[in-house]
Amino acid sequence: MCINFKKHTESFSFYDGKGNLIERETEVRFDPLTGGTSRIIFDSGLKLTPPDYSVAAEKTSGKNCPFCSENILQMTPLFPKEIAENGRIFQGEAISFPNLFPYSKHNGVVVFSGQHYVKLEEFTPTLIRNAFMTAQTYIKKVTKSDPETKYASINWNYLPHSGGSILHPHLHVIVSDSPTNYQANVHQSGQMFYNDKGKEYFTELYNIEKENRERWIGEKGRVAWMHAYAPKGHNDFLGIFNNVNNLYEITEQDWSDFADGLICLFKTLKSQDFSSFNLLFQLSIDPNMKQPAHVRLIPRFTLGALDTSDINYFQALHQEPLSYKKPEEVAAKAREFFDE
Repeated sequence: MCINFKKHTESFSFYDGKGNLIERETEVRFDPLTGGTSRIIFDSGLKLTPPDYSVAAEKTSGKNCPFCSENILQMTPLFPKEIAENGRIFQGEAISFPNLFPYSKHNGVVVFSGQHYVKLEEFTPTLIRNAFMTAQTYIKKVTKSDPETKYASINWNYLPHSGGSILHPHLHVIVSDSPTNYQANVHQSGQMFYNDKGKEYFTELYNIEKENRERWIGEKGRVAWMHAYAPKGHNDFLGIFNNVNNLYEITEQDWSDFADGLICLFKTLKSQDFSSFNLLFQLSIDPNMKQPAHVRLIPRFTLGALDTSDINYFQALHQEPLSYKKPEEVAAKAREFFDE
């Protein structure tokens, strides 16, 4: 097997106040591509209460939201003409325009629709497909007008727990001369894997996970979903666009299949009382690149009466992801929704 699923188990023994022995295990998993570690920790019974933003939605919608229908064409900025002749990009209900506070050389925002508060179960394949197609169009126009750009990603902070500052659903599209740490790590590790094994990593991962089925979830069209072996969160859904190596090869049908799969994952999140997430869509803008587009999605939440963040010193400073959930168990739960 070309891919090594390596892990190490650490045991911790102690006693309760009555002298009874307690044993806990921490499983350290090594990412098969980068070698970075994640820890599967003891789950004391994670109980979440999904927040309801209905009241907040009433206060922040309409005249108070720049993304709502009555404001979006007056309050959002315009792209230069080489990007969009009329200043914005449209696809169905989706609208794209520049980010006022950019993270990169090129940073577009894509608003899904005029609906201000869209609950997880209210997203439709059409809403998702149109938003991501709009993002794809923006990236194509940027790369044509600025050929020096090398790296692109589509990103989604859904609801406040994810870092989303506006309730109205929207994507961030980043196109840059410089890679993020994630992009650089995946690119360099992928190249090393190819040089060593003579095979492309994500294609090989797809083949192995589909055969073994331990973390395999399902497949719609050319888009396959599985759970990451060394997760970056308490769920970590990994989508691979099989035989789709760059931005220009993604078709409307691919986006529809991607959206259908995402709806199934939303049901999986909701079944665990997760309501917020971060999503990263990593894709190449180099036509000569031979690394399939892939997606990562992790839930975000707060804990207890104090609304404690799900990220602590371990993730923030040690850069070591933690998960209460075993990937294989989450994958089994997600498969049920794909099989419906």
